[in-house]
Amino acid sequence: MKPGSILYSVSVRTSRLLLRFLMAVGYFRFPRTVRLESTDICNANCKTCTRELMTRSMGTMDMELFKKLTDECATYGVRSLHLHNFGEPLIDKSIFEKIAYATSKGIETRFFSNLSLLTEEKAEKLVKSGISRIKVSVDGNSAETFEKIRSGLKFDVVMNNIELLLKTRKKLGSRSPEVGLIYVETPENEHETKDFINKWQGRVDSIDISSYHNWAGGLGTEGVASDKRRFPCLRVWQTFTVLWNGEVSLCCMDYDGKVTLGNVRDNTIKEIFSGEKMRRIREVHLTGDFKKIPLCSNCFARR
Repeated sequence: MKPGSILYSVSVRTSRLLLRFLMAVGYFRFPRTVRLESTDICNANCKTCTRELMTRSMGTMDMELFKKLTDECATYGVRSLHLHNFGEPLIDKSIFEKIAYATSKGIETRFFSNLSLLTEEKAEKLVKSGISRIKVSVDGNSAETFEKIRSGLKFDVVMNNIELLLKTRKKLGSRSPEVGLIYVETPENEHETKDFINKWQGRVDSIDISSYHNWAGGLGTEGVASDKRRFPCLRVWQTFTVLWNGEVSLCCMDYDGKVTLGNVRDNTIKEIFSGEKMRRIREVHLTGDFKKIPLCSNCFARR
């Protein structure tokens, strides 16, 4: 559907009415997807990321806070926790303890990783930890392309570590974690996409070829002025992103925590998710008045 067309306009109105109805009957009582940023420290500086633009402090979520949040998620039946946001989870020395704690509460865990820090010991710990899914960011099928996009990383190291994780899973006779590869297609790597798929198809559990987006305007706002998209973004009804220090950002696109909804050290997830700040943000999405929230107005991740 083309933004501005009659069909698009009807679809937007229908989605707004449906969301209002679901809100009225209490469908969105707790987020479906909870992201707990284990750390925002990273050993890479990728072109498709916003690390150079980040000004917020660096650190790692402490276990006491992690346990508190995981306990609340377990109470409300959250099935899976995402232990990543802006950072490399394997930098977090307590990541295995966090995975084990969530698993003990009946919650699956997953994270995105560049996998450059994997060792034989860490590979065994990951497989034995109970983590359900690991997605590895790659973005290139040759050393030249990969290292141009994923600055600070070595292509051969990451390729060898993917193989190591797969071999360790097989050696231990485990079906988990599922191992998927993420390839953000850009003009710099699109010539390698087909070979990348051919190389890994059937060897890993999933391959995601995703399009490049602008991180809510962080990597450019070209085309925003003429933007006619008006669909509400479901992220503000279904997801909840906690930064390592307990602050709650608007969504996973808010890389610098520019729109803070509260702090889970002071309030519960449910209180913040159902609070007045979130109510006002949802109303903006239901009316399509995105200019009131520049982060949303500039975001190409919404439709």
